Amino acid sequence: MKTPWKLLILLSLSFGLIWAQPGESIRYKTMGFDMELLSYGGSLGGFFSYHTSEALSLDLELDWSLVESNDTYTYYNYYGQPISINNRNLSFVKLMPGITWFPFIDTMHPSFQVGSFISAGPILSLNTADDEGFIDRWGKVESDFAPMARGGIHIRILSGQGASYTFRIGYDYASFDKVIDSRQTYKGLFFQAGMEFLHR
Repeated sequence: MKTPWKLLILLSLSFGLIWAQPGESIRYKTMGFDMELLSYGGSLGGFFSYHTSEALSLDLELDWSLVESNDTYTYYNYYGQPISINNRNLSFVKLMPGITWFPFIDTMHPSFQVGSFISAGPILSLNTADDEGFIDRWGKVESDFAPMARGGIHIRILSGQGASYTFRIGYDYASFDKVIDSRQTYKGLFFQAGMEFLHR
């Protein structure tokens, strides 16, 4: 069984166990935006969370990732213009439902919370021409789907007025059925930073 499906099953089991725990009946919604540094590029995106209690939230995250290649490099010509070699114009669109859990909500300071998260969902690759301008490269796009899973540590720092800073450090994994721009598997550590706001 592939690793993403193992994590998806783990996500389902974790959801069932956490949901069965007694807790506060506070329910509210938040939304926000985030930026990521990935082992294979960077991302921009947003998220929506439904908090079933202070300790547990159900999340939905949408990200656009720009993939970088290890063999891409840039040099400057005689006129000082940057010239890139071995460009990889590849993007990922990720839709990731998941769970965030703060098990120490009653023992830590209310303004600083540390927990964990796990999520799994589809990833869409958008592979465009490598040696064309930004507009021209989208004339022909090759796309493929794959399952993706991620998990790690979640830190939330409350800033007042229903807003908070969020930080995530974790590991993600996605494997396509074929090689896309020299790789079939995209995985590694990532760091995410964002802002979260109370959705009224």
